[in-house]
Amino acid sequence: MIKKILSTLLVSSALFLFATTGSIAERPTFAIGYTATYGGYEANGTETEGAVAGHRETARKNEAGEIGYSSLFMEVSFADRVTIGASWMADAVETNQSSRTDTIPAGTQLNSGGTSNAGTSTVKAEFENLVTGYIELNIWNGLYAKYGYMEMDVNTKENLHTDTQYPNATMDGETWGMGWKGTFDNGVFIKTETLMQNWSDLTLQGSGATDTDNNTVVDVSLRGAVAQISVGKAF
Repeated sequence: MIKKILSTLLVSSALFLFATTGSIAERPTFAIGYTATYGGYEANGTETEGAVAGHRETARKNEAGEIGYSSLFMEVSFADRVTIGASWMADAVETNQSSRTDTIPAGTQLNSGGTSNAGTSTVKAEFENLVTGYIELNIWNGLYAKYGYMEMDVNTKENLHTDTQYPNATMDGETWGMGWKGTFDNGVFIKTETLMQNWSDLTLQGSGATDTDNNTVVDVSLRGAVAQISVGKAF
């Protein structure tokens, strides 16, 4: 609910400002800068093996961790009231490696090809090319509300005991929160922000050349909270 109210407020204010730009004497202010981000994330994953109902195996796992990354941004501000900008992640980050061991109980009959799905698998993910488009509404004395739309690439890095492989994918999400901006006389400014991130669910369909791929499907949900500090220069 808070996210919907905030996004509606920001968009409405931006449209109002654009409609009255012709009567505003101040020219737009352009800025570029650098952002350092650090936050905590929670991921929930479900892996489903098997193509036949009643013979499917489901495994669930929740992971939490902390990740830091940097980004570059450029933005334009109108009448010190509304700021529209975009940022690009400058590096890539990887999750911790997760492993799972599958065993075949004694006396279990193998499939017709004589192959077994017993063994240890490891998997991790790399996140890169995070792009965020955002809008900020100045509320009072440097305090502002922020809403943005995000998109990033997810590269899967698995080493499975079966021949299953997962494709790389793209995730999108939303971010919202509050920030404060302080500006010096020479145009240099500092921004600090606390933001929530909510990513759309991701589904990966595994593929393999033999029957050991088991028609595996992985569903992942991701959300987090981050703190950011930015240094920029306005022109």
